[in-house]
Amino acid sequence: MEPRLALALDVEDPKEAYNILEQLRDEKIIIKIGYLLFIREGSNLVKKIKNMGFGLFLDLKLHDIPNTVYNGVRSAVDIGVDYLTLHTLGGKEMMEKAVDAKRGSDLKLLGVTILTSHNEDYLKYLGTKYSLGQFVLKLAKTAVDLGIDGIVSSPFEVRKLKEEIERDFISVTPGIRFSKTDDDQKRVATPEFAVKEGADILVIGRPVLKAKNKKELIKEIQKKIQDVKTKA
Repeated sequence: MEPRLALALDVEDPKEAYNILEQLRDEKIIIKIGYLLFIREGSNLVKKIKNMGFGLFLDLKLHDIPNTVYNGVRSAVDIGVDYLTLHTLGGKEMMEKAVDAKRGSDLKLLGVTILTSHNEDYLKYLGTKYSLGQFVLKLAKTAVDLGIDGIVSSPFEVRKLKEEIERDFISVTPGIRFSKTDDDQKRVATPEFAVKEGADILVIGRPVLKAKNKKELIKEIQKKIQDVKTKA
């Protein structure tokens, strides 16, 4: 698939969120919403985003008992979500139920491996024998084999995942930045690097949300993405 841009609409004020959507109305991008806005606005915001022509990425990282996740996925299908995240750490049975729940729909399930805010210290906390790269690969391969449509990982794991996993899958990379930052994202990369590594959906939030001219910046990022693909 051609690389696409997803805007992480992580703002507290629903009015601000709707204003940003209006500014970007004609842009061919995906809008990602998480707990911050979904808990406040729910399906009303989902409908608004869909009616404006954006793809809808609901980032809830479902991780619960299999039947509860099954019901959550069914609800996401019912309200027209395009992409929905779940934690691959939830286990095989949970992922199998999630895949069963979306059967016959256009919903794409995205498996979260290790959050980009984590590093090797997190693996020490888990007590696993795997390195970070090994653990991400194990989780990702299991998920794709079970029918999960895509994998969320840092840009630095994309190439290896694409090489090691035989089945096609959507690669989603959060932590897209233009330069090194001091925020809670530890494994970040530029749009150009992510695309070169094989990313399909690039998630970017703060740089766009803080920009004075959000539409102009979106166009600039999309041009960077297109330039990389043209040269490839």
